[in-house]
Amino acid sequence: MIQDEMLSHRLGLVPIYADPRKFRERAAEEDADVPQEEIDPQAVAPEDYALVVELLDSENGEELKEKVDLIAKNGLLTEGVVKAARVVVEQNEAAGQEQDIIELLRSVYDVLLHKFQELYKPAAKAALEFGSTLMDVFSAEDLEAMEQGETPVSIGKVKLMMQEEFDREEGERVDKMAFAKYLDEVLPIMDMQDDRLRQKLNDAPDDDTQQRLIVVMMNRTKERLKVEALRDIATNL
Repeated sequence: MIQDEMLSHRLGLVPIYADPRKFRERAAEEDADVPQEEIDPQAVAPEDYALVVELLDSENGEELKEKVDLIAKNGLLTEGVVKAARVVVEQNEAAGQEQDIIELLRSVYDVLLHKFQELYKPAAKAALEFGSTLMDVFSAEDLEAMEQGETPVSIGKVKLMMQEEFDREEGERVDKMAFAKYLDEVLPIMDMQDDRLRQKLNDAPDDDTQQRLIVVMMNRTKERLKVEALRDIATNL
């Protein structure tokens, strides 16, 4: 249950005075990008539910989109808000709410999800491209030199490139904290890939295959060190 009693009342089997016919119907192919991991309703912040409640007062799809655009413009559109909208849909489905209302709630969720992806997918791509550029500037050996108290020129160049990118005022720039967050999210993915490589190493049919896999894993260890370094430099810059 949602702990806030007012929100619980508003979000569970509430009468919604909008005409569902004025909202866009959900297209089947849109489900492809919808995250399906389980969400704990109590882990979603009350303020995120409150924004969803505000959107439910929209009279039609156009007004809904205008409100979502305004939320995004003010920097309030977060993953938490998208999760709150999904929880509202799932809880009303579980409670047996009428299909017209479910479709309206799904429309709110769809518009929020689409806008969120619209905002952050380009940012992730920009972070990936910028990170790849920086990775070519320094080596794992430079990081070893840093641990010994040296300051390699390449690391200074990385810091300068980051500062210039984060401070850039013209055009699209990579956000400092978003870049650090993106790199932090890459590391668990690398962990899973490394686990698969270790399994392949254990199952290697011959010595040549083992040696090739060992070389790959050594190179990936260096890549991981570089990703961690970029994350830490960006965070502390």
